[in-house]
Amino acid sequence: MNRAIPDEIIEEIRVRTDIVELIGSYIPLKRSGTTWKACCPFHDEKTPSFHVTPSRGRYYCFGCGKGGDVFRFLMDYEGVDFPTAANLLASRCGVIIPEKQYSSPQEARQAKAARNRKDRLYALHEALGKFYVDSLWKDQQSPVHQYFLTRGIPEELALHFGIGAAPDGWETTLNWGLSQGFTIDEMLDGGIILASERKPGKFYDRFRNRLVFPIWNEQGKVVAFSARTVEAESDGAKYVNSPETMIFRKSHVLYALPLARQAMQKQGFFILCEGQLDTIAMHRAGFTNAVAPQGTAFTHEQAQILRRYSEKAYICFDSDGAGQKATMRTFEILLPLEFEIKVISLPGGKDPDELLKNEGPEAVARAVDGAGDFFDFLYRQKVAEHDASSPMGITRIVTDFIGYLQRIKNSVTRSMYASRLADLLGINENAVFSELNKFRKKEKFEKARRDGFKAKAEQQQQQQPFPQTAPAMNNTPVENQPTSVDILNMMPKEIVHAEKTLLSLALVDETVAQRLGTELPSDQLSETVLGRAINEVVKLTMGGEWDLSFQHLSDLERDNSDPVLGEILADSREFKPKFIKKASDDCLCAIKNHFQERKKNDILQRLRSASTPEEKQDLMKELMALPK
Repeated sequence: MNRAIPDEIIEEIRVRTDIVELIGSYIPLKRSGTTWKACCPFHDEKTPSFHVTPSRGRYYCFGCGKGGDVFRFLMDYEGVDFPTAANLLASRCGVIIPEKQYSSPQEARQAKAARNRKDRLYALHEALGKFYVDSLWKDQQSPVHQYFLTRGIPEELALHFGIGAAPDGWETTLNWGLSQGFTIDEMLDGGIILASERKPGKFYDRFRNRLVFPIWNEQGKVVAFSARTVEAESDGAKYVNSPETMIFRKSHVLYALPLARQAMQKQGFFILCEGQLDTIAMHRAGFTNAVAPQGTAFTHEQAQILRRYSEKAYICFDSDGAGQKATMRTFEILLPLEFEIKVISLPGGKDPDELLKNEGPEAVARAVDGAGDFFDFLYRQKVAEHDASSPMGITRIVTDFIGYLQRIKNSVTRSMYASRLADLLGINENAVFSELNKFRKKEKFEKARRDGFKAKAEQQQQQQPFPQTAPAMNNTPVENQPTSVDILNMMPKEIVHAEKTLLSLALVDETVAQRLGTELPSDQLSETVLGRAINEVVKLTMGGEWDLSFQHLSDLERDNSDPVLGEILADSREFKPKFIKKASDDCLCAIKNHFQERKKNDILQRLRSASTPEEKQDLMKELMALPK
């Protein structure tokens, strides 16, 4: 998608989009005075440092430096370019983006197809989800509906989860899609239909005669389906799932997350189930904080998503061998992210759906209340695998345990678990600590070796040293240059503070910007993002367009994201007139004195290397002319 969007349309989209509502649809936000806070979606953190400032339409993370406006958030979070983000926001807030004038009808058709592809996939899945729901309820004698009745899911809950039925026909869904105006290519892109290998040009439905569960992304849009067989004896797979598409990545999606995230925050923990029916059973039992991985093993990306909502995980996988292995793989992902992990053990090896059906919600509640620490589950598994009465068996148990304990970042927690393991095995805890330290030293050595190889390779690739100035604020990527933070760290702290303060004041008070234009020559400002930003504000002010300064810098920062500028643009503090006057005076004085000192040092340096009396005399005159 590549088309110019008029500035007035961009501004209308920006004004109409509520940044709190937008970001809040992706991550949980909590009000904090005039701003909103959350754990940053762009890096791992336990303490919220991600701030949203509605008065400025900006967000900023004080942890990783990510910041921007509504366009930048969508670009970074969804991984899309600016035109795509603008179109998504326009659709969201009801702004119509005018069509570009194309040189030919063919070019116009191609551009429209590219622009609509993703939107069409969303529309296809949304409509198909409703079609499947209608199919489940309109034919209550169908095998799918009869199977559905055996699951005991109340109609209200089934509608809440959007459960539907895929008709028993090779082309029923295909023909429905065509009747709704969707094309063969769109249904192929969405994985709804498949091309026949035996009969070229023929297509058939992926889902047939199955109970269908819609899969939502984090924003609640249907992006895929999972379909369960209703036949007791079936040659096909028990579940058939949508393939990955441009709107669906299995490793980034959790089943029922849009229905569970509020309960996660309210109850302070989430329950990770093995599949859709177990998740629904947990919701039926009153645990509406239950979710499940989607069509794949639990992933690091899914863990990071869940961490935004709660740091306490309850694992509820099947108690068979496969379920136990999956539980332990989940430990490997959750432990480094500092989750508190508990394991729900279901009596008799039942899954949540079976336990609910046979013994009721009270039995499910007892199982959840009785969830044990991950350590106890792991210990039982390892003692069952190895002989805890023999030295070799104990050695193997310790070795296996250390693979998990070394993933725990907190040294106190790690030490407590190591001591507990030694106590249970009846061995000296120093032996466990010794093995743990050996393992960690080996890991550090391997990491240092990998980092050394990487650094050496980067050094060989680097052809020239870093320049001494920051990259310009434009759309051209600049390679092998230090960040603005690196450059500012080389400057005197008082000058960095002065330029930051003047920029903040100039953005909220026009008289400050006017004063900078008359009292502060551009050559006295640093060649950093701060100095250039102040000059941009001064230029606009001198041209009678001071009111456009904030938006102008916001656009520049969006195109070339910068943590220093992003932090200032997100600052919503109100400054009292007395503070503005005094701070302006102090900062201007600091910058002017610093400039004069640099100029003086430069003259003295040149004076020391001057080769003729005339040159020395001229430099002395220049030195004497400096303000005292």
